[in-house]
Amino acid sequence: MFLRRRTPFVIVLRANLRRQAGPLAALVMAGVLVAVAWDGLYSRGRWRDAGWVYIGEMCGLAARTVGVGFAVLLAGWQGGSEARDDAGWIATTSARGGVTHQLMGLASGVVWPLAGYGLAMTVMVASPYPQDPVGRAPLDMMAVDAVMLTAFSCVACLVGRTVPLRGVSVVLPAAAVTLSVSPWCEPLLGPVTDLRFTYRGDAVPGGAELGAPPGPALWLPWCKAALLAAVAASAVLLCAHRWKTSGALIALLSAALPLLALTPQADASGSVLNTRELRCRGHDPAVCVSSAYEARRPQLEHVAVRLSRRLEGAGPTHYLLTEDSRHTCRDGDGVGSAWTVGISAREEISLQNLAGCLTASLAVQEPAPAETRALYRWLTQETSSHGATAHAPSPADRLARLTAPERAQWIGRYLAAVERGNRPPRIPDPDPDGEQAR
Repeated sequence: MFLRRRTPFVIVLRANLRRQAGPLAALVMAGVLVAVAWDGLYSRGRWRDAGWVYIGEMCGLAARTVGVGFAVLLAGWQGGSEARDDAGWIATTSARGGVTHQLMGLASGVVWPLAGYGLAMTVMVASPYPQDPVGRAPLDMMAVDAVMLTAFSCVACLVGRTVPLRGVSVVLPAAAVTLSVSPWCEPLLGPVTDLRFTYRGDAVPGGAELGAPPGPALWLPWCKAALLAAVAASAVLLCAHRWKTSGALIALLSAALPLLALTPQADASGSVLNTRELRCRGHDPAVCVSSAYEARRPQLEHVAVRLSRRLEGAGPTHYLLTEDSRHTCRDGDGVGSAWTVGISAREEISLQNLAGCLTASLAVQEPAPAETRALYRWLTQETSSHGATAHAPSPADRLARLTAPERAQWIGRYLAAVERGNRPPRIPDPDPDGEQAR
């Protein structure tokens, strides 16, 4: 079979397996495989609406912590061992080129971590689930993680050869893991956690904050993979003493990395393969729903229209329901312009829930002010059964007796006060002439 062939690459692999690097290589491969696959399989029953996004987040986190730690440990130890054993004469006397020799020397430091990661991803994609996960496997993010492991391994081997101290190979994994999860690497590697679906289609005011972030450009993950591959290539060229070529590549990277950091959506948290279509229908209010929740659109449209009529035109302009939307009523561009109410997919869509969110009856004060209770009753069409006399009408009665323009003006003032965290304004007494005209 494959290992019986007498090619130079196979000879190096067999030597690494049989000699000192064999146990360490097996440990690295098993560690990466178990860590990544365990994190992914552990999350398979907890994805809810996130699906492959949550599974990919767990796998990426394991690759950037346990995977990078094992890979850097192996590559750094190997590079330091070659320098300590004065094995540089092999490269100078070898009939092969310096780059080829360095690649063969890096075989164990790169191939085994990649093999563990590749097997883990195969397990994740091919594993039978109780039900199909939502979305598609984020293969683009997996490709970036695989090239990231290669880049960290090559750089660790270079550092091990440059500083051939035994303690360096022990310190390198901790430094590499810290770097891989630091905010500095987010433009190149993406955020570590809080991965979400990305959405294409109609724009929503405040949608990115409420749970509808736009998707990254299709070229972005492959550009990141290419830059990481360039980092690995520059480390190999430096090991081979190809100063001019490696210098030109490093100069290219020095110019490309700042440009990538300045690129819009460079630190986007989603996969280009895991996107959702977002469509808005209607006008004042518009209902924006992702493709996964089209069946709930009629119910949300019915509740939104009822609430908008009761708000006298002073309410939200958009209602958003996606996999990542959360229940919040004060996000957008401010009261008086386009603003959006987020609907959590895990909560019931009802007039009472939306009215309670808009009036902030549970968030401002306990007990809720009388104006808050009055507006809630007005929006939900509940009648006031107490608190009113012939000489002192209740706040709910005063609100009901206002004319439509007066009520719309007061509701706008109320929402503005809630937006700023102020006490709700007092409901004005109805104008007797306006009440008689009505």
